[in-house]
Amino acid sequence: MDESVAKKPLRQQVIVVTGASSGLGRAIARGAGEHGAKVVVTARNQEALENCVAEIERAGSEALAVPGDVSDQAQVQRVVEAAVERFGRIDTYVANAIVTVYAEVERLEPDELRRVWEVNFFGVVYGYWAALPHLRASRGTFLHVSSALAYRGIPLQAAYCSTKAGLRAFLESARVEEQKAGTGVAVSLVLPGAINTPQFDRDRQKIGYQPQPVPPIYQPEPFAEATLRCAERPVRELPISWGAQKLLWGQKLSPRAGDWLLRRMGWKNQHTDEPKPVDAPDNLFDTLSGDPGAHGRFDDRSRGSTVWTRLRLLVPKG
Repeated sequence: MDESVAKKPLRQQVIVVTGASSGLGRAIARGAGEHGAKVVVTARNQEALENCVAEIERAGSEALAVPGDVSDQAQVQRVVEAAVERFGRIDTYVANAIVTVYAEVERLEPDELRRVWEVNFFGVVYGYWAALPHLRASRGTFLHVSSALAYRGIPLQAAYCSTKAGLRAFLESARVEEQKAGTGVAVSLVLPGAINTPQFDRDRQKIGYQPQPVPPIYQPEPFAEATLRCAERPVRELPISWGAQKLLWGQKLSPRAGDWLLRRMGWKNQHTDEPKPVDAPDNLFDTLSGDPGAHGRFDDRSRGSTVWTRLRLLVPKG
């Protein structure tokens, strides 16, 4: 456990979720509502956020949608202020929003790389700064949806991987600072493996094919459930799925073996055989219309549970 102070059960929590319009963020927000938490959801897509709120309300809980772009510090501050104004406090802040670009390093444009860092890195930092006073008041949890790729850079994903690696170090510093200060704030990272989310239809790509998560692929719901467990029982870093755990162990044991495997499979495992125009619409700088929901196009290839993570959570470790 990150802290000796017990966290509230989900049914008593107020939870903020960024990137809640689709994918894992949508599943986390919906799952929190199903457990009885009051949920504040934010993303750029207002239509999808409103539908997310409706799902939470149908589950019998309360929710508030606050549209915004996490790359703008003032907008992040407004989300936090709206949460406190509506529900009186924040118990868990789930930093989940991301964008990415599939491209070799040499093909990344400066504005593309900068945008990925503004959303993925600074968007989380802005959330930490804005939420921290309120998390100290509630002795709550800052929960970052990181990635197993925080420990292993892979081809075509330098922009994304570098933000996750940078945040892991940033939040490692923050965690120790809060422990030293005795604030009771837990800083917890979940490190998911591959998830079936709509992002793969919405990411910018320069490979000319339909991107896909690197198999094995899992549905977002078991990953959301594991993430929400960390809101009640924070874990310092939680790999989610056997695929994520294998990647972490492989990187520790033999990074050079990982290099060899990635040279052989690192490109083809990240896309289907379906051609896709490199100028297809994407959500890097602007949101796309419509509500994509929580699931992507890979339902028929996705697993509905992760036994490894369930077993891992039986004995939480710091």
